[in-house]
Amino acid sequence: MGLRIRVALLMCAVAAAAYSGAEAWRSLQPAGGSVIPEELSIRYAAAAETAQYYLRDNEGHVAVYQKKRGAKPLAVTDIELDCLRSVDRALVEQGLPVADRWELLQLLEDLGS
Repeated sequence: MGLRIRVALLMCAVAAAAYSGAEAWRSLQPAGGSVIPEELSIRYAAAAETAQYYLRDNEGHVAVYQKKRGAKPLAVTDIELDCLRSVDRALVEQGLPVADRWELLQLLEDLGS
């Protein structure tokens, strides 16, 4: 193959990689408006009244709190907020109510995987 054809193919591959990367990055960003679907907002707002625990942000990590506005976390996990999907990140940032210990363990396992 001639040098010009190789260069043209290389440029096409670079352009395709750049486009794919840009689209992947764009898919991770919120699309404007509320990130949390309305049905999830309603569900967790109702659960807030009887919640025993809350998952909230603590210096970029998911932390377990006894109360929604508790000052000191019961535990801070290794789960980084930056690694979560945008919906999960938004729920944790606003304070995710957790009914009991069983649900807490399930949520932590889901967020950590």
